Amino acid sequence: MTQVPKFGFSAYLKLINSQPRPQNTIIRKRYMPSEGGFDFHKSFRTRVQQASFHGLSVEAVLASTEQIRKLPERNSARRALEQFFEWKALHPGMMETASGVCFPSPAGLFKVEFTPDFLLRIGDRRTAVHLWNTRHPLAGNLVRAALSAVANRYPLEKRPEDFAVLSLQNRTLYRWSESDRETQAFGERLMEILDMQFSSARVELGLPARPEREVVLPSA
Repeated sequence: MTQVPKFGFSAYLKLINSQPRPQNTIIRKRYMPSEGGFDFHKSFRTRVQQASFHGLSVEAVLASTEQIRKLPERNSARRALEQFFEWKALHPGMMETASGVCFPSPAGLFKVEFTPDFLLRIGDRRTAVHLWNTRHPLAGNLVRAALSAVANRYPLEKRPEDFAVLSLQNRTLYRWSESDRETQAFGERLMEILDMQFSSARVELGLPARPEREVVLPSA
């Protein structure tokens, strides 16, 4: 059996925005035994869902962060929620849910899962938005390249008109619709480059260079 790592979209953004040495470390760690890591941002995302789809007020959602036991997680969630509510005040409209999409790399050595936190009409486009709440710096061209890979694979049924990442560190919105053809092509090339890195890591770890029978590792 061959292991195939699966990346949640935030984890994929962190991977492609890392320098070569940290990037190689991230890839190698995906093949190490793990019982599943702690999701530092789960409490924040849960509260975004409560505010967006379950009618909780801004005040109630912010007050609920006091229930988060670990101080760093509590502080991070509260800061992110404050940024989110400030951004949302500037982008009124009804929040909707949107389906995600999971797709393999060209060589099938890893998978990427794009999960929107909500769907919202931004300008003239119904936009599926994934929230980013990590201090790791983002490069706009890389984010839009990753979104292009998502857009190329999203099913036509109930397809959003745009895909975006909202960084809550600075309330910057990165939109697929802002990418040019070169950036879109780079999104595909980027996965091919990563496939080569995954193949090298597999050989170094004594695994077959290419998967024979797929076993998908948990995403993060």
